Amino acid sequence: MKQSAANLSGVILAGGRSTRFGRDKARLEISGKTVLERLAEILSEFPFQNLAVVTATGRGGDWPESVRVLLDDQEGLGPIGGIATALRHLPAGILAVACDMPCVSGSMVEWLLGHYDAHVDAVVPRHANGIEPLFAIYQKSFLPALEGAISRQRYALHPLFDQAKVRFVDAPQRFSPECEFANINTPADYERVSKLITKPSA
Repeated sequence: MKQSAANLSGVILAGGRSTRFGRDKARLEISGKTVLERLAEILSEFPFQNLAVVTATGRGGDWPESVRVLLDDQEGLGPIGGIATALRHLPAGILAVACDMPCVSGSMVEWLLGHYDAHVDAVVPRHANGIEPLFAIYQKSFLPALEGAISRQRYALHPLFDQAKVRFVDAPQRFSPECEFANINTPADYERVSKLITKPSA
């Protein structure tokens, strides 16, 4: 499964303004590491063509040395802009993960890579609470749909899946929406997720 990574770049989406949270979520610390560092370490376990972060101008800093920094081509568009930027500037498709998903693990990445399919535009996980477009695989062939939506000022990802060739894959029960797919949107989310990650093993 890991060999599928050689067809892709691993990309962390960190361009959002974190308006609901009030702080840069990529810089939040959990167990002594920032969320960005955690995700970069996990993605670096796989032989991706590139390891990159898409971020906004002025949000630089001490990025891990192994990470290529891509500035959003057009800021303020949300995840659709970050995915489009990555697909424009990286040589092939991407496995994208949002910086507010700190519970993504190596086993999750390996599972998603196991569903790599070069003949579709995207591979998107699905679970009981919905789909996860911000932990997904996107091919270069998806870029025209993204750019068309951006030109029409339509910045939601979900509607694009109806006009693209998307493979939805059901997440196994060991990856739950409340744990592995948890998002940090508010300080309360941060507190809850921090406890999940730092909880000692039974």
